[in-house]
Amino acid sequence: MFGKSKKVREEMNQAKADFEKAMEFKEDSRQARAFKSKIGLRIRSSIDKIFIDGAEKFAKFAELRLAATAAGEEVPEPPKSSAFVKIKSVNGEIFSYLPEDKAEVVFQLGGRYQNVEIDAKTAIRRAQLIANQYTYELDLENSLVVLQFLREELEESGNPFTESDLNEDAEDVS
Repeated sequence: MFGKSKKVREEMNQAKADFEKAMEFKEDSRQARAFKSKIGLRIRSSIDKIFIDGAEKFAKFAELRLAATAAGEEVPEPPKSSAFVKIKSVNGEIFSYLPEDKAEVVFQLGGRYQNVEIDAKTAIRRAQLIANQYTYELDLENSLVVLQFLREELEESGNPFTESDLNEDAEDVS
């Protein structure tokens, strides 16, 4: 966080506080459900953005690693995720928070998908497991459907992601 403006740090702190508040909410009022739904949508957006970020950064890392190896130089450190991402909301761009451990798993999924270590269905399945945990923890009425863009690509290719695909892989997502 060193070097970030005070305003940015405050926005990030607020994003984390909102996340934690939603996770701890025991109340079942209409207002509480609305707040938890809002945080759920932020989580869904975070998962999508972190996945894309992982794919992009690991693609660049693969190039840098190859160039460093070819030049006989030291290989750079692999990229890391961030628990905070900027997402679009009805009020403009805001920060959203996803705990570092989950953010890193999603980031790695993006990288592994980009590097063709896993296929689209495996990436969707594993990211969806994380989203399902938050759907449950927030007690949301509707599932947080993540990686819709990958689902659409599969649909267009004639190999849609289905409910049965969710159960194909029992691997742990941690």
